[in-house]
Amino acid sequence: MNILEMTDSEIYELGMKTLIGKLGAAKTQWFIRQRQPGTGNYSVDRHQLLANPLDIDTIVKRIQEREATRKDEERARARRFAASQSEIEKMTDLEIYEIGSRVLTQTLGVAGSMNFLRQCQELNGGYPLDRIENREEAEENIKFYTALLKLNPKMVEDYIRRGNAYSYIGEHAKAIADYDKAIELKPEYPKVYYRRGLAYAKNAEYIKAITDYNEVIQRDPEHADAYRSRGEAWQHLKEQEKANADLTAAKALETGTTSSAWL
Repeated sequence: MNILEMTDSEIYELGMKTLIGKLGAAKTQWFIRQRQPGTGNYSVDRHQLLANPLDIDTIVKRIQEREATRKDEERARARRFAASQSEIEKMTDLEIYEIGSRVLTQTLGVAGSMNFLRQCQELNGGYPLDRIENREEAEENIKFYTALLKLNPKMVEDYIRRGNAYSYIGEHAKAIADYDKAIELKPEYPKVYYRRGLAYAKNAEYIKAITDYNEVIQRDPEHADAYRSRGEAWQHLKEQEKANADLTAAKALETGTTSSAWL
């Protein structure tokens, strides 16, 4: 499958599988909590080289020496990358991070790797990068994802993100149209049903919202947010008994497990 057309959850699952296969479970958990430190300022290094009053032959020699060193380092990195998990366990943190980054990029590409690491950051309590704070941000997102969808009209997550932006500014019909397209591309994806349900609810179409929450719960029975949202929809329809049952189920799921991070 084209990485650009994969959902966030598919990228996350593939990234975790790739890292665990290469680093092992323990080092994978360490990896996703880290950020790679800087390793040098090459522009400063270049300026220092050119600033010295050296003749051309000396400069050429130094460049050749650095190129030889670079090749040696690349060979060393290749040996580390080919190492077994037991050998990786003995490496430095920087070497392990290097291996993890490389295997992610090989499997997911640059864009997929960035998506994976962003999700790791959010799951570890970081700021949700897709959160919309104001109308201006929403309108910028609409323009941005519209441009991306012109380049690749099969990007499910971009339909969802544009739909979220439309919903934020009250353009619920346009939001629902984007969620419809996402469902057409990925009919088994609970996230998009949940988002469309929220849009229907904001548009006071509570029966349709409940139908979408039903789809979410069918696919993910532990999605606490879907139970809560369905309970709130039942309340709007004056079905208090059903509302109470769903709100109780949502609370029980939140108490016993972590709710799905799909907001």
